[in-house]
Amino acid sequence: MPRNPFRGTHPRPFRRMMEGMLAMSPPSRDIVLSTGSVALVPLDAGHLDDMWAAMTESAGALRGTMAWWRDDQTKNDIAAWTSYAESAWQQGTLYAFSVVDAAGGRYLGACSLENVDATRASTNLSYWVRSSATGRGIASGAARRLARWAVDDLGLARVEITMVATNAASIATARKSGAVFEGRLRNRARWSGESHDMMVFSFVPRDFTSSAG
Repeated sequence: MPRNPFRGTHPRPFRRMMEGMLAMSPPSRDIVLSTGSVALVPLDAGHLDDMWAAMTESAGALRGTMAWWRDDQTKNDIAAWTSYAESAWQQGTLYAFSVVDAAGGRYLGACSLENVDATRASTNLSYWVRSSATGRGIASGAARRLARWAVDDLGLARVEITMVATNAASIATARKSGAVFEGRLRNRARWSGESHDMMVFSFVPRDFTSSAG
């Protein structure tokens, strides 16, 4: 595993140089991250129809557990976000992936690195899987694979996963992925006029040193 450039006792100018390299050198979008029977591929406009169908199918599960969910959102809203995600990839602040079946290409969900912070070498990891594909370990496998890519290829030192405390399925996914539970933050998030406790998990580089996954 490549050595994390932000660890150790590098002089401050060197750390700043490395941080700048991380911020200015986003990875190629010509990438496929494989894990088990699924693959993670960069989100693009070609996924829009399948993603919208998966979101519509999964509205009941996403409502109340995902801060970004809105009942009044439209396909055009998702198209705009997809375009934003492609641009943010080039800026090195967001790496949004679609999770697809490796054999047939069916859209299964999403897994992303959000709020990538080069200064702190950290990011937030999010995931969701369409309702008809849950219970197969897809989200946990995708989360672990993407976290490892963040550590090994992006050189990040911390990958954080948070979810509303009432989202039992997402909590179980984080545990199954191997992320370490750090605690419950009271009233940490707020949407739709209500405050929510959030559960916090994380990956750091040493979580992968004795694992092949």
